[in-house]
Amino acid sequence: MGGIRLVLLFALLSMAAVQDVRSGRISNRLIAAGLMIGIAIQILEYQMWGVYYFLRNISVPVILFYLLFQMRVLGAGDIKLFSMIGSFLTIWELLRCMFYGFLAAGAGAVLFLAADKRRWQRLWYGVKFFRDFVRTGNVQPYCPPYKEEALSYAFSVPVLVGTIWALYL
Repeated sequence: MGGIRLVLLFALLSMAAVQDVRSGRISNRLIAAGLMIGIAIQILEYQMWGVYYFLRNISVPVILFYLLFQMRVLGAGDIKLFSMIGSFLTIWELLRCMFYGFLAAGAGAVLFLAADKRRWQRLWYGVKFFRDFVRTGNVQPYCPPYKEEALSYAFSVPVLVGTIWALYL
């Protein structure tokens, strides 16, 4: 069952990455299909305990990333994507995938900043944002400068890379 489980997961993650790159969002239908497949796999492997594992695993990303969602640093689609991953895996595999997904996203952000002409202004804005958060304790939405450029970062691509990294290395 393990091999089929991973093939299905990587197929769904690949489709999500393509959708995210093309349109800037991930279809709720794709996420729902992944969740249905995930609960079926959990039930096949663990019988009725599979429902518990499924519910626990899909809740972890929502709980952990709620603050990042409130700050508008992470989108709802990204959190739902991690929940879908959790529906296929154990809790420890999910946590590893989340860690390596953020590590891959960080590497991508460094490359993005290295190529950006306004990197120092963007870095300074990030420092001021963090400083204001520490000083006031208030969570403000992260609204990057230079909105006219409308930059989009398809986070699902590093999630896919991080998941491959976590499960195969």
